[in-house]
Amino acid sequence: MVKHEEINRILVPTDGSDFARKALLHAIKIAKKFRSTIYIITAVDTADFPPGMLLALLKKDKKLEESIAEFMTAAKTQVRRDLLAEVAICKSKGVDAKYDIISGKPVEMILKFAKGRKVDLIVIGSQGLHGMNKLKVLGSVSRKISELAPCAVMIVH
Repeated sequence: MVKHEEINRILVPTDGSDFARKALLHAIKIAKKFRSTIYIITAVDTADFPPGMLLALLKKDKKLEESIAEFMTAAKTQVRRDLLAEVAICKSKGVDAKYDIISGKPVEMILKFAKGRKVDLIVIGSQGLHGMNKLKVLGSVSRKISELAPCAVMIVH
């Protein structure tokens, strides 16, 4: 007799792209079947800031540091709103969901989160908002996650 594997915790990294939204919808279907909890996360990467902002941090420009702090607060507030909307979608479908905003390089932080929460499945969009100039092949974040994840990965096109 084949033993059925449980999927208790599903991680859905999101960046607000259409691919990330499709990944969430797939995760909801899976979560309903297995009665799983979905963790929706967004990684805020300081490498995405304009170089002038980062240079100001190195120079210890107080005024610019305050501006960056305000920018981060505003960005996290908007991300929090978006994540709460996605959690509401899950809950409206009868699926338990939680959210988190993590700071750092997306691949490293997603993998760390997955390992720390003992995630059983990562459902991720094939392309994100970064890379309109990149070739339209598997996105670099989703590709790296699929190669390095401590669990199964589903990539949604």
